[in-house]
Amino acid sequence: MNNEEKYTQKISVFEKAAILTSGLGNFPLFALMSSFLTYFYTNVIGLDPGVIGMILLISRLLDGVSDIIFGNIIDKTRTSKGVCRPWIFRCAFLIALAIVMLFTVPNGSTGLKLAYVFITYNLSSVVIYTISTTAVVSLPTYITRNPRQQTLLYALNNFGVGIANVTITTFTLNFVRYFGNDQKAWIIVVCIYAILSACFLFYTGAASKEYVNPDEVSKGKAKESLVVSLKCSLQNKYWFLMLGIIILGVGVFGTSLQMHTYYAQYILGNVELAGKMNSAYTIPSLFVGFLIVSFGQYVNRKKAVIGACALQLLGCVLIVFAPTSMPILIFASVIKGIGYGGVMGFKNAMLAASIEYGQWKTGVRSQAIFMAANGFGQKVGGGIITAVIGGIMSLTGFNGMAESLSTQALGGIRSLYILMPIILTVLELIFIMMYDLDKKYDGIMKDLAEGKTAISQQSE
Repeated sequence: MNNEEKYTQKISVFEKAAILTSGLGNFPLFALMSSFLTYFYTNVIGLDPGVIGMILLISRLLDGVSDIIFGNIIDKTRTSKGVCRPWIFRCAFLIALAIVMLFTVPNGSTGLKLAYVFITYNLSSVVIYTISTTAVVSLPTYITRNPRQQTLLYALNNFGVGIANVTITTFTLNFVRYFGNDQKAWIIVVCIYAILSACFLFYTGAASKEYVNPDEVSKGKAKESLVVSLKCSLQNKYWFLMLGIIILGVGVFGTSLQMHTYYAQYILGNVELAGKMNSAYTIPSLFVGFLIVSFGQYVNRKKAVIGACALQLLGCVLIVFAPTSMPILIFASVIKGIGYGGVMGFKNAMLAASIEYGQWKTGVRSQAIFMAANGFGQKVGGGIITAVIGGIMSLTGFNGMAESLSTQALGGIRSLYILMPIILTVLELIFIMMYDLDKKYDGIMKDLAEGKTAISQQSE
């Protein structure tokens, strides 16, 4: 029996469906925060984009602490339902609460509104989304250690993410307009998303099973202290590479979706075009997700991700040559979407591989802390980009409540939409090319199966 067969686990259709619904239930909160929340705060509530960007940047600093803390808490959880599932059950309610809180900004002074935004955003992002995402992305590593099965499970999760992403980014503005195009309309729409998210996450918790016993796999070193786990994480170069890839990838995603709305309204002259641009960008990810579910277990992950990132870069560059041509913008968005879907479709499976490397390197197994890099990267990437967008728009004199914008403000919108994704994608491609864990993985798993680690071999 080879290593792959040894770690293979029979996974039922219902369990696979539970992983798909984990993406459907967990992602809407992030999609709303990254795609529409800044626009809602500036153009519906009337807050300054620079101040909003600063609030979100402060939240990112807090996120750096919360991901590590909650990752360690989840790693130490031991219940009859497993490690991750109890947290997923809890988050079925908490995610719904977070979605509604973000958009129920009360009427009152600017100070009151900003205080409410600061409190609710931090509760939603720093606490609730951190717990939910860490539990959801860690769950497949507690179901199986087989890399092919993990790739399949993460592809299913990302397919669910894609469905949620396409639905929210494509139809939200239309739904809001249907219900009255005011704050009340936004609240009605997000309440619908909240109920659906809760139902999907509850199914994930109820239908999934955890087969990997972390204490048996790590020989008692899966419940180390936070300090020890953090120290071991800092020795894992592949964890840092994947964290960088996720931050940069989410940066491209966040810039594109946030700026679609502003670009359509102020450069193209029709805010309703943002829905078409969002669709062109997000729908291809469903197609890519389907391909990864079907064939992702059988391809070289690094080569596939490099090719996907190159496509994303091509789509970004095409916009430079025809920045106001709607056909070119749609075509470029499709290419960008295919590339983004390919990179993000493999990221969690590649991140999961760093768990095995970490155990081999240090002798300590920290599954949830390592997988927390996904949520941390999403929030840091999204937060930094939102802060940069808000800062630049504020410096150029943007006012979401004004009838028209200055030349400087329009120039800022153009630069953010066209140039920012190019810069981030180039950096992302560099990080991807530095990832070489795939060719070492079989040897690492063989050593672990024989009870060997890098430390034990050095002492021999």
